[in-house]
Amino acid sequence: MKHLTKTVLIAISFLVFGTLNGFAQKGGHGGHGGGHGHVGHGGKAMGPHPHHGAKVVVKKSIYRPAKFVIYHPFWGPKRAYNRRWVYFPGHNFYWDNWRNHYVFWNGTIWVSNPSPPPTVVNINIDNEKHYELKDSEDDEDDVYKTNDTHKQEYKPE
Repeated sequence: MKHLTKTVLIAISFLVFGTLNGFAQKGGHGGHGGGHGHVGHGGKAMGPHPHHGAKVVVKKSIYRPAKFVIYHPFWGPKRAYNRRWVYFPGHNFYWDNWRNHYVFWNGTIWVSNPSPPPTVVNINIDNEKHYELKDSEDDEDDVYKTNDTHKQEYKPE
């Protein structure tokens, strides 16, 4: 019985350490290359394995609605918008459909406010030229950081 117990312990040791050694080899892939590169279709070397060292960062705005919404802002109730940001190039300000806020430059800083910029208080902005920004900008809470690009892309007529 003593000999059988010793044999079982040795077999278990080989099994456990052999398995751990297989995982420890070559970066934990048991001999699959360990992150030094991989071969794609057609035998071409493709550089580092795609998931080694890669970090996927999904930045979603805290204001993102849980469900898909069609927006009808109070200043343009007959209009339907799918995107968060509406840009008014003639007056260089934004409307945020998610927060029902205007975002505008007040001369020293960008302001987010439920009231319109003073320059358009007496203007029907529904009649002003405006554009929905790209869906890739929906999660940008600080959309004004790319205002120079918006001014170039959506020049007022």
